[in-house]
Amino acid sequence: MKYYYRLLPLLLFGLSHNFSFSQERVVTAGFQFKPIFSSKFFNTGPQELSWTAAYYDTVPQLIYKDSAFFKIVPQSGYCVGMVIRKGLTETWSLETGINFVRRNYELQLNDSVVSENILFKLVSYQIPLQGLVFIQLSDYIFMDVSMGMAVDFYPSDIATFGERFFHSSTRVSWMSSSVLANIGWEYRTEKNGYFYLGASYNRPFNSIMRSFFKRPNNDYGPEEYIDLRGNYLTLDLRYFFHSDPERRKKKMKKKV
Repeated sequence: MKYYYRLLPLLLFGLSHNFSFSQERVVTAGFQFKPIFSSKFFNTGPQELSWTAAYYDTVPQLIYKDSAFFKIVPQSGYCVGMVIRKGLTETWSLETGINFVRRNYELQLNDSVVSENILFKLVSYQIPLQGLVFIQLSDYIFMDVSMGMAVDFYPSDIATFGERFFHSSTRVSWMSSSVLANIGWEYRTEKNGYFYLGASYNRPFNSIMRSFFKRPNNDYGPEEYIDLRGNYLTLDLRYFFHSDPERRKKKMKKKV
Protein backbone atom coordinates (compact mmCIF):
# COMPACT_ATOMS: atom_id res chain seq x y z
CA MET A 1 0.00 0.00 0.00
CA LYS A 2 2.84 2.41 0.72
CA TYR A 3 3.74 2.48 -3.00
CA TYR A 4 0.23 3.75 -3.87
CA TYR A 5 0.68 6.70 -1.50
CA ARG A 6 3.83 7.61 -3.36
CA LEU A 7 1.97 7.58 -6.69
CA LEU A 8 -0.93 9.71 -5.41
CA PRO A 9 0.75 13.15 -5.89
CA LEU A 10 1.77 12.15 -9.44
CA LEU A 11 -1.79 11.01 -10.18
CA LEU A 12 -3.29 14.32 -8.95
CA PHE A 13 -0.80 16.29 -11.02
CA GLY A 14 -1.61 14.20 -14.08
CA LEU A 15 -5.34 14.72 -13.66
CA SER A 16 -4.96 18.47 -13.25
CA HIS A 17 -2.70 18.60 -16.31
CA ASN A 18 -5.04 16.64 -18.55
CA PHE A 19 -8.39 18.19 -17.61
CA SER A 20 -7.60 21.77 -16.68
CA PHE A 21 -9.19 24.62 -18.54
CA SER A 22 -6.15 26.09 -20.23
CA GLN A 23 -4.71 29.28 -18.68
CA GLU A 24 -1.59 29.20 -20.79
CA ARG A 25 -0.74 32.61 -22.33
CA VAL A 26 -3.75 34.24 -20.61
CA VAL A 27 -3.03 37.58 -18.92
CA THR A 28 -5.95 39.00 -16.96
CA ALA A 29 -6.53 41.63 -14.29
CA GLY A 30 -9.15 42.04 -11.60
CA PHE A 31 -9.89 43.41 -8.17
CA GLN A 32 -10.30 41.84 -4.75
CA PHE A 33 -11.80 42.56 -1.34
CA LYS A 34 -10.56 40.51 1.62
CA PRO A 35 -12.13 40.93 5.09
CA ILE A 36 -9.60 40.24 7.86
CA PHE A 37 -10.32 37.87 10.76
CA SER A 38 -8.36 36.69 13.79
CA SER A 39 -8.02 33.20 15.25
CA LYS A 40 -5.98 31.86 18.16
CA PHE A 41 -5.55 28.58 16.26
CA PHE A 42 -3.52 30.34 13.54
CA ASN A 43 -1.59 32.50 16.02
CA THR A 44 -3.54 35.61 14.99
CA GLY A 45 -5.26 36.15 18.34
CA PRO A 46 -4.63 38.58 21.24
CA GLN A 47 -1.18 39.38 22.67
CA GLU A 48 -0.77 40.10 26.39
CA LEU A 49 1.71 41.72 28.76
CA SER A 50 1.68 42.25 32.53
CA TRP A 51 4.14 43.82 34.98
CA THR A 52 4.44 44.63 38.65
CA ALA A 53 6.47 47.58 39.95
CA ALA A 54 7.50 48.45 43.52
CA TYR A 55 7.99 52.10 44.62
CA TYR A 56 10.10 53.29 47.58
CA ASP A 57 10.68 56.46 49.49
CA THR A 58 14.15 57.90 50.28
CA VAL A 59 14.84 55.70 53.35
CA PRO A 60 14.41 53.36 51.38
CA GLN A 61 11.18 51.91 52.61
CA LEU A 62 8.62 50.13 50.48
CA ILE A 63 5.63 52.38 49.88
CA TYR A 64 3.42 50.25 47.63
CA LYS A 65 3.34 47.88 44.69
CA ASP A 66 1.53 48.61 41.45
CA SER A 67 0.66 46.24 38.63
CA ALA A 68 -0.77 46.69 35.16
CA PHE A 69 -2.11 44.45 32.42
CA PHE A 70 -1.97 45.21 28.68
CA LYS A 71 -3.76 43.28 25.93
CA ILE A 72 -3.82 43.94 22.17
CA VAL A 73 -6.86 42.30 20.54
CA PRO A 74 -7.04 42.14 16.71
CA GLN A 75 -10.35 43.35 15.33
CA SER A 76 -11.91 42.95 11.89
CA GLY A 77 -10.11 44.80 9.10
CA TYR A 78 -9.78 44.53 5.36
CA CYS A 79 -7.43 44.22 2.40
CA VAL A 80 -8.49 45.71 -0.95
CA GLY A 81 -6.66 46.10 -4.23
CA MET A 82 -6.03 44.88 -7.75
CA VAL A 83 -4.67 41.54 -9.02
CA ILE A 84 -2.79 40.65 -12.21
CA ARG A 85 -2.60 37.00 -13.28
CA LYS A 86 -0.31 35.47 -15.89
CA GLY A 87 -0.93 31.92 -17.12
CA LEU A 88 2.38 30.10 -17.47
CA THR A 89 1.11 26.63 -18.43
CA GLU A 90 -2.26 24.89 -18.55
CA THR A 91 -2.28 24.45 -14.77
CA TRP A 92 0.28 26.90 -13.36
CA SER A 93 -0.20 30.66 -13.05
CA LEU A 94 1.56 33.60 -11.42
CA GLU A 95 -0.21 36.43 -9.55
CA THR A 96 0.87 39.85 -8.34
CA GLY A 97 -0.74 43.25 -7.74
CA ILE A 98 -0.98 45.94 -5.08
CA ASN A 99 -3.19 46.09 -1.97
CA PHE A 100 -4.20 48.53 0.72
CA VAL A 101 -4.27 46.74 4.09
CA ARG A 102 -5.95 48.08 7.20
CA ARG A 103 -5.57 46.18 10.47
CA ASN A 104 -7.73 47.30 13.41
CA TYR A 105 -6.85 46.65 17.06
CA GLU A 106 -8.34 47.19 20.50
CA LEU A 107 -5.88 47.99 23.27
CA GLN A 108 -7.08 46.96 26.74
CA LEU A 109 -5.23 48.50 29.73
CA ASN A 110 -5.92 47.75 33.38
CA ASP A 111 -4.18 48.64 36.64
CA SER A 112 -5.21 48.85 40.29
CA VAL A 113 -7.02 52.16 39.69
CA VAL A 114 -8.50 52.35 36.22
CA SER A 115 -9.44 50.30 33.16
CA GLU A 116 -9.25 51.69 29.60
CA ASN A 117 -9.97 50.48 26.08
CA ILE A 118 -8.27 52.29 23.19
CA LEU A 119 -8.81 51.61 19.47
CA PHE A 120 -6.06 52.08 16.91
CA LYS A 121 -5.46 51.13 13.29
CA LEU A 122 -2.42 50.02 11.32
CA VAL A 123 -2.16 50.79 7.59
CA SER A 124 0.22 49.26 5.06
CA TYR A 125 0.64 48.91 1.29
CA GLN A 126 1.29 45.39 0.07
CA ILE A 127 2.81 43.89 -3.09
CA PRO A 128 2.23 40.09 -3.25
CA LEU A 129 3.75 37.47 -5.55
CA GLN A 130 2.20 33.99 -5.61
CA GLY A 131 2.36 30.83 -7.67
CA LEU A 132 -0.94 28.99 -8.26
CA VAL A 133 -1.83 25.48 -9.39
CA PHE A 134 -5.38 24.69 -10.60
CA ILE A 135 -7.45 21.48 -10.56
CA GLN A 136 -10.60 21.32 -12.68
CA LEU A 137 -13.67 20.11 -10.77
CA SER A 138 -16.30 20.62 -13.48
CA ASP A 139 -16.69 22.40 -16.83
CA TYR A 140 -16.55 25.84 -15.21
CA ILE A 141 -15.42 25.33 -11.59
CA PHE A 142 -11.76 25.13 -10.62
CA MET A 143 -9.96 24.69 -7.31
CA ASP A 144 -6.58 26.27 -6.68
CA VAL A 145 -3.89 26.33 -4.03
CA SER A 146 -1.13 28.92 -3.95
CA MET A 147 1.96 29.89 -2.02
CA GLY A 148 4.10 32.97 -2.18
CA MET A 149 5.48 36.06 -0.47
CA ALA A 150 4.44 39.66 0.06
CA VAL A 151 6.26 42.90 0.84
CA ASP A 152 4.47 45.43 3.06
CA PHE A 153 5.34 49.12 3.34
CA TYR A 154 4.36 50.99 6.53
CA PRO A 155 4.02 54.77 6.03
CA SER A 156 4.13 55.93 9.67
CA ASP A 157 4.25 55.13 13.37
CA ILE A 158 1.17 55.26 15.64
CA ALA A 159 0.44 57.10 18.92
CA THR A 160 -2.76 57.05 21.02
CA PHE A 161 -3.57 58.71 24.35
CA GLY A 162 -5.92 57.54 27.06
CA GLU A 163 -6.87 59.09 30.39
CA ARG A 164 -4.14 57.26 32.29
CA PHE A 165 -1.94 55.56 29.69
CA PHE A 166 0.03 56.49 26.60
CA HIS A 167 0.53 54.02 23.75
CA SER A 168 2.83 54.23 20.76
CA SER A 169 3.59 51.64 18.08
CA THR A 170 6.84 52.20 16.22
CA ARG A 171 7.87 50.44 13.04
CA VAL A 172 10.47 47.72 13.38
CA SER A 173 11.25 48.59 9.75
CA TRP A 174 9.48 50.68 7.11
CA MET A 175 9.29 47.48 5.03
CA SER A 176 8.61 43.87 6.03
CA SER A 177 8.09 40.59 4.20
CA SER A 178 5.62 37.78 4.88
CA VAL A 179 4.61 34.35 3.61
CA LEU A 180 1.21 33.91 1.92
CA ALA A 181 -0.85 30.72 1.64
CA ASN A 182 -4.19 30.44 -0.12
CA ILE A 183 -6.92 27.99 -1.11
CA GLY A 184 -9.97 28.84 -3.18
CA TRP A 185 -12.55 28.00 -5.82
CA GLU A 186 -13.14 29.81 -9.10
CA TYR A 187 -16.12 29.92 -11.45
CA ARG A 188 -15.04 30.74 -15.01
CA THR A 189 -17.48 32.02 -17.58
CA GLU A 190 -16.86 32.13 -21.31
CA LYS A 191 -17.22 35.90 -21.72
CA ASN A 192 -18.03 37.46 -18.31
CA GLY A 193 -14.78 36.79 -16.48
CA TYR A 194 -13.93 34.73 -13.38
CA PHE A 195 -15.57 34.79 -9.95
CA TYR A 196 -13.42 33.66 -7.04
CA LEU A 197 -14.07 32.67 -3.40
CA GLY A 198 -11.30 31.55 -1.08
CA ALA A 199 -9.28 32.10 2.09
CA SER A 200 -5.71 33.26 2.75
CA TYR A 201 -3.22 33.29 5.62
CA ASN A 202 -0.61 36.05 5.97
CA ARG A 203 2.31 35.55 8.36
CA PRO A 204 5.13 38.14 8.58
CA PHE A 205 8.61 36.71 9.08
CA ASN A 206 9.27 39.20 11.92
CA SER A 207 7.22 41.45 14.17
CA ILE A 208 5.90 44.49 12.32
CA MET A 209 5.53 46.97 15.20
CA ARG A 210 6.80 47.46 18.74
CA SER A 211 3.95 48.71 20.92
CA PHE A 212 5.00 50.69 24.03
CA PHE A 213 2.87 51.56 27.08
CA LYS A 214 3.56 54.10 29.82
CA ARG A 215 1.95 56.67 32.08
CA PRO A 216 2.55 60.16 30.65
CA ASN A 217 2.05 62.01 33.97
CA ASN A 218 4.24 59.82 36.20
CA ASP A 219 8.01 59.95 35.93
CA TYR A 220 8.39 56.71 37.87
CA GLY A 221 6.16 54.66 35.57
CA PRO A 222 8.04 51.82 33.81
CA GLU A 223 7.83 51.50 30.03
CA GLU A 224 6.85 48.12 28.61
CA TYR A 225 6.22 46.86 25.09
CA ILE A 226 4.69 44.09 22.95
CA ASP A 227 6.21 43.00 19.64
CA LEU A 228 3.16 43.00 17.37
CA ARG A 229 3.04 39.92 15.15
CA GLY A 230 0.65 41.18 12.44
CA ASN A 231 -0.63 37.73 11.37
CA TYR A 232 -4.11 37.59 9.89
CA LEU A 233 -6.66 35.44 8.05
CA THR A 234 -8.82 36.68 5.19
CA LEU A 235 -11.91 35.68 3.26
CA ASP A 236 -11.03 36.30 -0.41
CA LEU A 237 -13.58 37.75 -2.84
CA ARG A 238 -12.18 38.35 -6.33
CA TYR A 239 -13.33 39.12 -9.84
CA PHE A 240 -11.16 38.81 -12.98
CA PHE A 241 -12.04 40.39 -16.31
CA HIS A 242 -12.33 38.21 -19.39
CA SER A 243 -9.16 37.98 -21.44
CA ASP A 244 -8.26 35.96 -24.55
CA PRO A 245 -4.96 34.08 -24.76
CA GLU A 246 -2.03 35.98 -26.21
CA ARG A 247 -1.10 34.99 -29.73
CA ARG A 248 2.21 33.30 -30.17
CA LYS A 249 4.75 35.31 -32.08
CA LYS A 250 5.80 33.63 -35.30
CA LYS A 251 9.50 33.42 -35.96
CA MET A 252 10.39 35.09 -39.24
CA LYS A 253 12.96 33.31 -41.36
CA LYS A 254 15.71 35.53 -42.61
CA LYS A 255 16.11 35.66 -46.34
CA VAL A 256 19.57 34.89 -47.57
